[in-house]
Amino acid sequence: MKVLRLNKYFTAAALFITAAAVFVAIALITSLGEFITAAFVISAMVCVMTGIFMLTFSGNEPINPLLVGLLPVQGCMNLCRIASDLGISGTAYFLPPRITGEARVMQFNPKLPYDGSPVTAKKTFPETGPEGLVTLPTCDPLIQQLMKRNNLTIPDNDENLTQLIRETIQEIFEFAPRVTTRWHGTTVTITFHDYRFIAACQLMSGESPGCCVKNPCPACSLCGVLTAAGTDRVVALEQCSVSASARDVNLVLQVIPRPDIQP
Repeated sequence: MKVLRLNKYFTAAALFITAAAVFVAIALITSLGEFITAAFVISAMVCVMTGIFMLTFSGNEPINPLLVGLLPVQGCMNLCRIASDLGISGTAYFLPPRITGEARVMQFNPKLPYDGSPVTAKKTFPETGPEGLVTLPTCDPLIQQLMKRNNLTIPDNDENLTQLIRETIQEIFEFAPRVTTRWHGTTVTITFHDYRFIAACQLMSGESPGCCVKNPCPACSLCGVLTAAGTDRVVALEQCSVSASARDVNLVLQVIPRPDIQP
């Protein structure tokens, strides 16, 4: 059964406007003198203006970040469980179009150690080449939105790629108020400071510690996809952990050296 819940701003606005109507009615039907009548009219005007002001805030209240963060958790864990049952235990690799021949970055979970060789992405389980599981990254809908609404352009150098990751996570989607990215050779460390959906990370790491690196959530996979697209190299998600403060998320991505191969 649906329970009707009145927004607190709308309720307050309705009370102010009702009070204004009462003040006007008193001024019209009673003879309280010019000064008192004027006071009632002025009070009514103040109540109306206040009510209008409150109505501007009467929209639906924001959804609790705790609930939003929990939305992808079970799906990520289910896919990890299925992959494990099939003997696929490799962490997530993000494959640029050069490796798969597809138009977008794909996620690959190998069955055996993977060296960045071509992977056929036409089927979920490639019939030739490295064995494993090929899927669309969980961030793919976000990438499509960036392309349609923000005219996403992938840079081809580390500095601009760092800027893109920061703007995407911090400013466009507002997953975290601050993001830091550090490059050490082919290793990229990304930290979401005061991550808004940290409760989901805590739940997933508690239920399935390895799931975050096998099938990462949209926020983490978004970093892997942008890095793979920007470097045009295979990118492995080596680590995804929650810091001791329980509010920061740390990602470690490894950019695989490009082999001299063609898909």
